[in-house]
Amino acid sequence: MDLRISIVNYNTRELLRACLQSIQDHPLSGEFEVVVVDNASRDGSVEMVRESFPWVQVIPSEDNLGYAAGNNLGLEGSRARCRLILNSDIEVHAGALDRLAEFMDAHPRCGMCSARLILLDGTTQAAVATELTLRKFATQQLLLDRTGLAKYTFGEYWVDLNTVTEPLEVEQASGACMLCRGEAVEQVGPMDEGFWMYCEDTDYCKRFLNAGWELWYVPAATMLHVLGGSSTGARGEMVATYNHSAARYFRLHHGLLQGALARLIGLTGSTLRLVMWSVATLCTLGLVGQFRRKVWLFAKAAWLTLLPARGRPAPRSRAEGGR
Repeated sequence: MDLRISIVNYNTRELLRACLQSIQDHPLSGEFEVVVVDNASRDGSVEMVRESFPWVQVIPSEDNLGYAAGNNLGLEGSRARCRLILNSDIEVHAGALDRLAEFMDAHPRCGMCSARLILLDGTTQAAVATELTLRKFATQQLLLDRTGLAKYTFGEYWVDLNTVTEPLEVEQASGACMLCRGEAVEQVGPMDEGFWMYCEDTDYCKRFLNAGWELWYVPAATMLHVLGGSSTGARGEMVATYNHSAARYFRLHHGLLQGALARLIGLTGSTLRLVMWSVATLCTLGLVGQFRRKVWLFAKAAWLTLLPARGRPAPRSRAEGGR
């Protein structure tokens, strides 16, 4: 088997349909298989896959396993040369899968590579980043990246891909599209299931680099990223989940002190946004519904960030040693 594609789905039936149709229309030239892990969707996703794409293996889960555990299930037992982790809101363009696989074949130290992700407005998504450091995390949370001051303070986190036309060695790729060499996966192990959502890709890239593998961005391989996936609802919970995941990442890779500081920085970021939207609401006498909703969102995010993280983090030894 040349390739196994793992797609984790949660209530994104029509996006998943478009994703699978794009793979069917633009398949890998070699032998491949697709596994969809459905995280307890309630929108008929499982039935849609079985009826419209009988060649796809679908694994229905009774619980929402999260992104890392879902992909681990999707890739479990695979002996394919390459394993692709793909979002359900991605549409593959012609030749994209072959270009990624060919690049990996031509670069023996490439353990992971990612495609150019194009947004609906035609722009290139900033889906490649430098290494996540505590200073860069603070830059995000304190909104310095929104003001253009990041490059003068702690450095830019996201890589500007607008002028990148040749393959680029990178430090981090988005989990929306990660083509992994089978040999590297066998060495590094599966994704860390202690990350329920967010930062599991950051952690995975870090582990690949620590094991001596290279990460590459391949702009010739293009895919559409609709960005309408399963985290569009419950935004307060998602912000808090990101804060918890970032704290876990720093704790695992940089120690307890940085983990605690990251938790504090995440709380500060949510509180800062709460104060800003509260002031905006007061200045408009509460007449702007969007402002009121933002106040509620970040109040909830700040409160949930104070609470223990969702789920029970898996032991790190399990994540590194295999399922």
